[in-house]
Amino acid sequence: MATEAQIRANQRNAQKSTGPRTSEGKAAVSQNAVQHGLLIRQNVISSESQADFDIYRERMLAELAPASPMESMLAERIVTLSWRLKRAGRIQNQTIDALNADNTSSPLAKLTQSLFFKNHEQSQDGPAASATHLTLGRLAIKDFANARVLDRLLMYERRIEHSLYKTILELQRLHLIRKLDPECEMPFKQLTS
Repeated sequence: MATEAQIRANQRNAQKSTGPRTSEGKAAVSQNAVQHGLLIRQNVISSESQADFDIYRERMLAELAPASPMESMLAERIVTLSWRLKRAGRIQNQTIDALNADNTSSPLAKLTQSLFFKNHEQSQDGPAASATHLTLGRLAIKDFANARVLDRLLMYERRIEHSLYKTILELQRLHLIRKLDPECEMPFKQLTS
């Protein structure tokens, strides 16, 4: 248990800690808990481009062509889930690369090197350039503490994929109802009446 003097000292020290004051500092601190990015609430993480996401979003929404608020909500969900699914694939690839780079004596590393270097020569940039693209993979390894990291990544990918396909089916159902009955604005209103 802390003494009275320690409690007072802690209270004085707490008054000195005010946290970030600038908007840049606050934005940086808001990313402190981001680890692998598969469970994140925001669409774009720091290693991704907001411009790329915006282009992707516009193309997907144009293809999905939502015509009602419910369809718009489902279309936005499809965009978000499909973006996260792409991220999951990148993280898996980077994790495998990071595991191989960190442990060149593992059976996976030996297999990958034998398959890769059989058909391709080593890049001119060398290992320094390849290390920069492993950031997400290293974060996933650290986050999962090397405990079945690839199994966990596959689990997240399957969950995202399941949600994506379920949302696509629901959007297709609403599109079909709208085609069959143009008078019906909200198909689920009939269920509540």
